Amino acid sequence: MAEFKIPTQREFDAATRRGARRMTHSLLAVSARYDRRGERVIITLNNGAIVGFPLSMLPGLSHATAEDLRMITVEEDGYGLHVAPLDADISVPRLLEEQLGSITMRVAQGRAAASRANGRLGGRPRSRGRHEGTN
Repeated sequence: MAEFKIPTQREFDAATRRGARRMTHSLLAVSARYDRRGERVIITLNNGAIVGFPLSMLPGLSHATAEDLRMITVEEDGYGLHVAPLDADISVPRLLEEQLGSITMRVAQGRAAASRANGRLGGRPRSRGRHEGTN
């Protein structure tokens, strides 16, 4: 068995930076609430998107009451949702991947990353016109 090694300050700082970068590239919950009329949980994500899921799509919540769902909270810096009366925990990244499709999620995350990179470089690259470079 490997022996535990205490990280140096440099290793700790590097791991902290990696974690912060990962959080900016992941879709995480900012808030969550139960919509009684639609009988669904509404989640606001860190990119501004708002998604709603019927209770049947949420593990452990298919038989939850409206009173139970009033207690839904965002935990783990947005990675999880928790419903205390049911002791139910839901992984937000896993929920989004399973319900919205991994391809859709990868495309959305890829576009967001490209947009951020372009923004750091001063905006969208200029497209090359047909007549560019000809006399």
